[in-house]
Amino acid sequence: MTKDLAALDTLIDKAIATSKKLDEQSKALAEKDKQYAEFLKTVQVVKEEEAMLWSMAKEFMEENGITEHENDFVKLTLSPSGKYRLTEGTDIDEIDDSLCKVVKTLDNKKISAYFGLNNSLPNGVESTGNVLRKKLK
Repeated sequence: MTKDLAALDTLIDKAIATSKKLDEQSKALAEKDKQYAEFLKTVQVVKEEEAMLWSMAKEFMEENGITEHENDFVKLTLSPSGKYRLTEGTDIDEIDDSLCKVVKTLDNKKISAYFGLNNSLPNGVESTGNVLRKKLK
């Protein structure tokens, strides 16, 4: 068991070292070159601005009934997302059954509560695996 825990600690050390390596390199470059540090900040700001501008372009096209637009740099086309919802005030029973599906799925919250009360899973149910939660010290 001690050997197993030592192997686990080795994996953890490697994972943390790998994560820290990139941070250390970035900090070292930023200290060496203030221009690089400014570049890193600019990249983040520009990516956020770009996302906002594309969102505004989409909104403009939707508001003005434009489905296609092309210029020297890009061709934009609005098309349905493939996801649909009921029109406000419409009951699901009003929709043709051939366009709907009934799905029976497990309720994870209810199963977790059952497990908490009974310390076992219901018959026919198994866990999909474990989640590794990290909390660096």
